Amino acid sequence: MPRYTIRQNRIKRGCIEGFLLKDDRALVFDQDSMYHGIFLRGIDGGDNGAVWGRLSFKAECSEDMMYYIYVLASDHRIMYNDTGNGLDLDIYLTDATIDIPDKTAFLERLGAKRFSGVSDCLLYELKGRYLYLGIEARGSGSLTIDSMSVDTEGDNFMATYPEIYRERGSFFHRYISVFSSIYNDYGDDIDGLAKLLDLDTCPKELLIIYGGWMGIDLNGGFLEVDTLRDLVKEAYSLNRMKGTKRAIERILEIILREKAIVVEHNQVNSRNNEDVLLPDAFRSKGVYDVTILVKKHLTEELRHQIMFILDQFKPMRTRINITQLDETPTADSNTYLDVNLRLPEERTAKLDDSFTLDGTIVLE
Repeated sequence: MPRYTIRQNRIKRGCIEGFLLKDDRALVFDQDSMYHGIFLRGIDGGDNGAVWGRLSFKAECSEDMMYYIYVLASDHRIMYNDTGNGLDLDIYLTDATIDIPDKTAFLERLGAKRFSGVSDCLLYELKGRYLYLGIEARGSGSLTIDSMSVDTEGDNFMATYPEIYRERGSFFHRYISVFSSIYNDYGDDIDGLAKLLDLDTCPKELLIIYGGWMGIDLNGGFLEVDTLRDLVKEAYSLNRMKGTKRAIERILEIILREKAIVVEHNQVNSRNNEDVLLPDAFRSKGVYDVTILVKKHLTEELRHQIMFILDQFKPMRTRINITQLDETPTADSNTYLDVNLRLPEERTAKLDDSFTLDGTIVLE
């Protein structure tokens, strides 16, 4: 059965007002806009008098929201308004300067079929080469529209019955279309299984499940989707390196998107080189302690993310400490002034989640 899937490219070529386009083809209601509507360019059925079957999409709508669907089929793209002026429907419907109520009223005058609050529409009564779609939303709640598609026939089973039962738009035709719609939806779900099993396209919820299959606890929703994908993709190799320094370094690189320095104190304490001056904090650590030196700023949330994952891969009895390096030195009586030293000026700052206090900050 021929099917037209309405994807991102077709949506972008249309007119979107009061909606935000996300996740390839999902349209999310924007509370800040006065009008809310979606109007698409005509879908070309190929021949004059083309028949249309079913319009379907996924909709998540709150109780205080209502939406209306306008569908018009015509063999001609040029239509005439009340003053006798010819209008190209593709240009008129996608013109952002024309108000949505004017567009819907014009479609109704042309005989467009209107549906209210449904996501599965039978279009058996419509005939015409070009199919025009418009959606208007009213209310103050939430609305998400996704996975729009149009079938040219709308059923799979009518051709298997004797010709006497094949009257288009009859009661029997509509009755059989119920089972055909279920059949088509199952087919779409089966076709989409490959995306659910692909780590690059599956939703975040499945990434958490897949990680659990590989022995990694990713529950809590505290990691970004891209980080989750990389962790699950490398779960097998990370498990093989579990309990090693390399595993810790790789996990830090995935989460921080940069390399960190991992210091094992059992190796530091075993070196008796008097020429190397180590901080007392390093010398006082035990043989099971590990210090991670990170150059980028770490929020408390990010620090907890790192520790939660590292606890699953660190060696037993290991205690991990994270130290954030400060790239701005401060000169005092114990500092040797080298050629690359910079003396920072006194500056004023506001406290927020991404600012680190050092010796040069003045709070007003």
